Amino acid sequence: MSFFEWLTIFLVCLIGAMTPGPSLIVIIYLTNSKNFISGFIASLAHGFGIFVYALISIFSLSMIVSILPSIIPIIQILGAIFLIYVGSKILLSKPFEKEVDNKIKLPKTAIESIVLGLTTSLINPKILIFFTSIFSQFINQDYSIYTKFGMAFLAGIIDSAWYILVSYSVGIKVVENYIRLRQKLIFLILGSVLIFFSFYLVFKAIKYFILITD
Repeated sequence: MSFFEWLTIFLVCLIGAMTPGPSLIVIIYLTNSKNFISGFIASLAHGFGIFVYALISIFSLSMIVSILPSIIPIIQILGAIFLIYVGSKILLSKPFEKEVDNKIKLPKTAIESIVLGLTTSLINPKILIFFTSIFSQFINQDYSIYTKFGMAFLAGIIDSAWYILVSYSVGIKVVENYIRLRQKLIFLILGSVLIFFSFYLVFKAIKYFILITD
């Protein structure tokens, strides 16, 4: 894979991790209610769940490429449309409030923090669709198993690093207030970049589809 492809995967995975959702709420709630260590452990477990989803997506796509390569452009277009949907959701996101369902059971041990972080990522099927959308643009039969594991590992590391940063920043009021005051701008930038990238992927997939049908 080229440096540009690795950089693209990095940026899109980062935007995906930064997108506000249930995982962000759980990690912030856990860190506020317990401590940074609990949030840190849950973040690592959440990243492992992301790694698992990414790996499933990559190897499933690789199997499809080997069996029915002509369907890949269709998956790429559908994936790009899904990313446009995600980008528009980010653009329309309301300022994030630290509210969480009080029914969530706070972990008492490190093992429970791991379970909470892991299940929070694994119970969200949209993550699998998101990674299928991303990796469908890059899967190649020539990629080694190490490259495929590297792609999944990168996704997991980015996710863990982001939520660890979130857990750490929760305890720093200056950082928290700075982000809170600029949420709309942050969402605008993230959503716009993802939508722009998605349109590029649609163009790329259509171009590829035209070439293979000629």
